[in-house]
Amino acid sequence: EDDGLGGTLPFEVQNLTELRYLIVEEGTTSGTIPSEYGTFRTLHILDLNFNTLTGTIPVEIYDLQLLFQLDLNDNFLTGTIATEIGTIQFLQFIQVEVNRLSGTIPEEMGNNSFLRVVEFFGNQLTGDMPQGLCDLRNNTGGSIFRLTADCDAGDAFFVNCSVPDCCTDCPF
Repeated sequence: EDDGLGGTLPFEVQNLTELRYLIVEEGTTSGTIPSEYGTFRTLHILDLNFNTLTGTIPVEIYDLQLLFQLDLNDNFLTGTIATEIGTIQFLQFIQVEVNRLSGTIPEEMGNNSFLRVVEFFGNQLTGDMPQGLCDLRNNTGGSIFRLTADCDAGDAFFVNCSVPDCCTDCPF
């Protein structure tokens, strides 16, 4: 953390075929997330938070079947959250808050039955929180103990998610 690293994320890292943890956080790393990072078959944690990354979340990232932590918060990422996110079997922790993501939260996220922390606030997301995610909340027998979005009716971008029935809170 706060390692002072800068520059861009090299696609050549894909040659580290047994990589389990890729943590480059709280630096000045910029540019885009290489789509080649979707080839890490043993990656458990992808943590790139608090940088200045731009572009979209490559759909190839959702091919990481052993991924349990996807931490991309506090960057400048744009685009949508692809429906393929629902295929990451062991995903437990996703933080994409404080970016510029738009669109809706995919219904397919209800397939991620191991989720514990899900953070969406501080984006440009709209629509309804998928019922499948609400059903995974720990107050309904599921495992999610933190589920956030921009869910205050006065928010410029609003995700319909009642507190405490579904979301745990609406931070912004």
